[in-house]
Amino acid sequence: MAGTGETSIRSYNFFQDDVIAGTGLYTDAGNILTFVDQDTVKPFTSHSVMLANDAASDIFFRVAPDIGGSPDHGRVKAGEVLVQDFRRLKSIYLKGTAGAAYRFWAW
Repeated sequence: MAGTGETSIRSYNFFQDDVIAGTGLYTDAGNILTFVDQDTVKPFTSHSVMLANDAASDIFFRVAPDIGGSPDHGRVKAGEVLVQDFRRLKSIYLKGTAGAAYRFWAW
């Protein structure tokens, strides 16, 4: 198991710079972000997350799959950045206008 080089504690990080896929539904494969560190294949549980909306339209998110038309958990308006500390997640689901650009971090 790789560490930070200074301690035996792993420094988990995930970054995605992408666009909303296809029709912009939570169920589109490209809109499901699973937090996998660069040197492992197993998803990790985040401590904090950040979503930057670089698009001209809003991006919506859920922390669980969209089952039966469930409501959105939140929205990041065009040009905004959302930071949620102490957010324990292994994945997040995004939707919005197809092609809407975003940057996402989990650590």
